[in-house]
Amino acid sequence: MNNQKRAFHFLLTPIGSSGDVHPFLGIGKELLARGHDVTLLTGETFRETAESLGMAFEPTWDGKSYEYITNDSRLWKVTQGLQLVLSTTAAGLEILYDLIERHYQPSRTILVGHTLSFATRMFEEKHDAPAATVHLAPSAFRSDYAQSAVPPGIDISGLPRWLKRAMWRGLDHLIIDPSIAPVMNAFRKRLGLKPVSRLFKEYLHSQRKVIGLFPEWFAPRQIDWPSQLDLTSFPLYDEGDLHALSDDLRAFLACGEAPIVCTAGTGNRQAKKFFEKMIAAIT
Repeated sequence: MNNQKRAFHFLLTPIGSSGDVHPFLGIGKELLARGHDVTLLTGETFRETAESLGMAFEPTWDGKSYEYITNDSRLWKVTQGLQLVLSTTAAGLEILYDLIERHYQPSRTILVGHTLSFATRMFEEKHDAPAATVHLAPSAFRSDYAQSAVPPGIDISGLPRWLKRAMWRGLDHLIIDPSIAPVMNAFRKRLGLKPVSRLFKEYLHSQRKVIGLFPEWFAPRQIDWPSQLDLTSFPLYDEGDLHALSDDLRAFLACGEAPIVCTAGTGNRQAKKFFEKMIAAIT
């Protein structure tokens, strides 16, 4: 990139594997095309793609850390996986906050945070910075009415509202807050911010703007979702502009009926049983 400043500077802070980061790469690509500067703060794994698209990049964690967590079998167990993700997020809070502080340009930078980018939320709160939280799925939103299936396959929408509220309260107090709130609140105290609790109830949403990267037909807006929410279409960026299909793959796709694609997620390395069941289902 050249050194000439353009309209606004967008600071993108996705946390996770390719499924989390690629939508932000697509957003960043579009922002660049519209004449803005873009800086991506995420894992070292995504440096090459970000820089090839023209974004500035700085890593929040190295490739070894990515390999370590994606090879941890606990990641795909409902309770243990959530605790692992949150404790890992807690460990990186100060690193991400410091990077945001280093790259933030007052009156010019707009923060664009991922669901788990709590450091972005804290910076927005501390400095009254313009910001938006981007949620990739409706599971990021809680509702006393129609609720997305969390965990997968379990629909609690029909339960009494008081029972749903009790379930969320129990999840917050027993699993979510213990995994991240102590570390976060210790850091918040040093920043001069008040402690927070029940982080997944309201705190994960920017108070200025929330964006859901899914259409309303997929998950109808509920009356108790954030009022500052805008819904979009699905993000479809997949690096197709950077990589050509191999001749062998093109030949395979052109031969016979369209293939059935089965995927367990971009960071899942513990999916043997999943693929065994998929093979059994389609053969």
